[in-house]
Amino acid sequence: MQSSTQCPRHLKRQPGRTSGAEPTQSRRASPAMLKVRKSSMESAALIHLEDRVKSVKRAKNRLYRNPGVRAESLLEAALECFAEEDFESVTIPLIAKKLGVAHSLIYYYFKNKDSLYQSSVLHALDRLMTNYGEVVARHESPAALLSAYLDLNVEMSETLRSLVRIMFVNAGGAKDAGPKFIDSFVEDFYESEKRVLADCIRKGVEVGMFACPDPDEMAAFISRNIDGIYFGSFMPHGAPIPAAMRYLKEVVWGLLHYAGDPSAKSPSTTKSGR
Repeated sequence: MQSSTQCPRHLKRQPGRTSGAEPTQSRRASPAMLKVRKSSMESAALIHLEDRVKSVKRAKNRLYRNPGVRAESLLEAALECFAEEDFESVTIPLIAKKLGVAHSLIYYYFKNKDSLYQSSVLHALDRLMTNYGEVVARHESPAALLSAYLDLNVEMSETLRSLVRIMFVNAGGAKDAGPKFIDSFVEDFYESEKRVLADCIRKGVEVGMFACPDPDEMAAFISRNIDGIYFGSFMPHGAPIPAAMRYLKEVVWGLLHYAGDPSAKSPSTTKSGR
């Protein structure tokens, strides 16, 4: 991630429109067929995602001077500080004051501000990708998985908003503020997301649940719109994240010509994202 130009809900992609196939009659896939497709998804998207999570955890652990539960709580506060102020304005004493601790405690766990910044963003990515992996492992139905994935982007809104805000605060500055060590991990985040969404849609097409000529482009379309929802939430008249995500879900169902299977519907999201 370039702290000045990128964040895990806004990576540059080629623009494009997702065209839908001719409407088809959705049919319910048999449980046996869904289990076969779920096994295939686990062997591709889930394995890739779990591998990326391990990579993020290793990188985060290497940045600790001394690991510990206290270090995890420091990262939560640091992420919030970096989201509220530009990178140059954030100081170790500022974060210590926010936590009500001596700044020497932060230096006990982290070498300097750069390592604290990197660790806080990696900590957030770790949480996000771990939760995404749990969603993939939990759902057999492609529709249930896609629905739960969108719901999770609401449930994790605090973490995601902090990451998006970091880009907002640092973008357009005179300096390219902030270390770039985590760029590759942001790319991994998006690659994992694309795999999860595209594989889910592809399996839905294979079992007759969805109609979509290009699952990869549809996955990119969904991801771009999740980005748009988060950026829009910072605007004065932006829609609340839960309402916007519900609308996106309805649009996606229409583009996939998904008639709806009651067994695939997840509970309505009620948690506020603002």
